[in-house]
Amino acid sequence: MIRHAEYKDLSKIMEIENQSREIMQKEGNEQWDESYPLAAHYEGDIKESNLFVYEEDNRILGVACISNYGHQEYNDINWTYNGPYYCIKRLAVDPKTRGKGIALKFYQAAEEIALENGVHLIRTDTYSKNKGAVKLFEKANYEFVQQRINEGKEAPFYYYEKKFK
Repeated sequence: MIRHAEYKDLSKIMEIENQSREIMQKEGNEQWDESYPLAAHYEGDIKESNLFVYEEDNRILGVACISNYGHQEYNDINWTYNGPYYCIKRLAVDPKTRGKGIALKFYQAAEEIALENGVHLIRTDTYSKNKGAVKLFEKANYEFVQQRINEGKEAPFYYYEKKFK
C-alpha cells in the first residue's frame, strides 16, 4: 500500500536511499551522491505532504516524492505539453524487493493523485546511466522529451512526460 510518509519513517527511508545509492555507484551510475538526496530533502517532502512510502506487512519497501513541481531545470526543458503537471522525484526501492513492481506502483499512484487534482500530465527525469529507470519509464508508457547535461555530471539526464485522461 502507498501512503504519506511520516517523520518516523525517515530512518528506513534513508536506509533504502543509502543502499540504492551504493548499488547505483557500483553500476557506474553517479546520479546520487553524498549531496543528493539528503535527509533534508525527504524532510521537506514530508513537511509539504509530497513524500510517499510503499508499505507491505508493516515494512517500508519504497519511497518517492510526488509533487506538483519539478526540479529547477524543468523550466529549460522543451516539454511537449503545457499546463499543470505532477512530478516524481527521489524514487528508491529496497534492493531486496526490486523486480516486484513497486516502482511502477508509485507512477500509477502519481497518476491517481494528479487526476484527483484535475491534472492530466506527469513529468519525470533520470540520469541516462540509470538503466532501470529508463526501462521503467518505457514500461509505464512515458514519452522521451529531451536530454541535457546537468552541472557536475558527465552523462546527460533524460526527461520524460506522460499525458493521460
